[in-house]
Amino acid sequence: MKQKQAMAIAHRILGMIVGVFIIIISLTGSILVFDKEVNPILHLHTHQVVPQTEQIALQQVASSINQQFPQSQLDWLTIPGEANEPYHALIKFPDKSKTDIYINPYSGELLGSYPRDRAGMRIVNQLHTHLLAGKFGSFIVGVCGLLLLVLSITGLMLWNGWKKLSVGFKIRWQAKWQILHYDLHKVGGVLTAVFLVLIATSGSMMVFDKPIKNLGYWLTHQARIEKPVSLIFTHSQSLSLDQFLNIAINAFPEGKPTVLYTAKDSQSPVRVRFKLPHEIAPEGKSFILLDQYSGAVLQVENFFHSPVIERVKAWADALHTGTYGGLGMMAVYIVVGFVSSALSVTGFVIWWGRSFKRKVAPRFSQSSAKG
Repeated sequence: MKQKQAMAIAHRILGMIVGVFIIIISLTGSILVFDKEVNPILHLHTHQVVPQTEQIALQQVASSINQQFPQSQLDWLTIPGEANEPYHALIKFPDKSKTDIYINPYSGELLGSYPRDRAGMRIVNQLHTHLLAGKFGSFIVGVCGLLLLVLSITGLMLWNGWKKLSVGFKIRWQAKWQILHYDLHKVGGVLTAVFLVLIATSGSMMVFDKPIKNLGYWLTHQARIEKPVSLIFTHSQSLSLDQFLNIAINAFPEGKPTVLYTAKDSQSPVRVRFKLPHEIAPEGKSFILLDQYSGAVLQVENFFHSPVIERVKAWADALHTGTYGGLGMMAVYIVVGFVSSALSVTGFVIWWGRSFKRKVAPRFSQSSAKG
């Protein structure tokens, strides 16, 4: 009993310490998932096209984007996996802003464009990743993730439904507000506990990426993958995006191409992303790296042959963003973000109610004695 009481006290104290931060991080996380993954999908005219006989070439898409957005630079372009999918491109501008572009793969028609770096969403992203406080804020976010993990585990251990499920899931809607908040807290906590553990753990891994990777490579004694560079040829004839794609497909026939990334500078390679069966990332985590001048294959990165820590990190990234289960899972993550914020609020209300009782009860006893 003493051990459980100590755990309950620790749960309450930790909740009070990180409650406000969890509210900020959770709500901004839900907003980011909605804006990036869900909101564009709600505009079906940009995500569904009527299949026709033949798709236009990747290079034609790039030329069309260049004509309509002459100041932009193509960052990457998706390869449609289905006949009714559009081309999806990300373009960058000199002011470092980015825009998502959707293009009909048969006609080249611009279906829609969505600025990615809107002022409001930039602030939301900064709040979520480092609380508008730079590296120190990022460290705090990582610590909050670890503490949320502890809160989730201790909350599960304190749940009163292990002996009788009906008690653990019961919400007394007509009871006093303290009891109602307690019931909402316990039910909301147990229903979202698994997701909170996954999100908290993976989020902390993303924040502490470098030390975790260093530890992973040290423990497994595996060598890091060195990124190759392109050999500069000033007189070489540039290859088209379609030629790069064909070379990559021939070099990695077991995978399905999903995204082509253009070279970022004069030395960077062109990268083609592939998805292998049973990969958790929707676009895959395997890559073919090509010399941007000659098209020579510089490196083949098979996800299942990559270092263990890189595979763990890939899983962590997908688990944190909810991209492993499609639109339905993203909706669940949005709800979990709001529920975790509500848990902080109900936890505070429960604590405040108990503190209020401890302060009022002695006064009430003293006044009764005097009377």
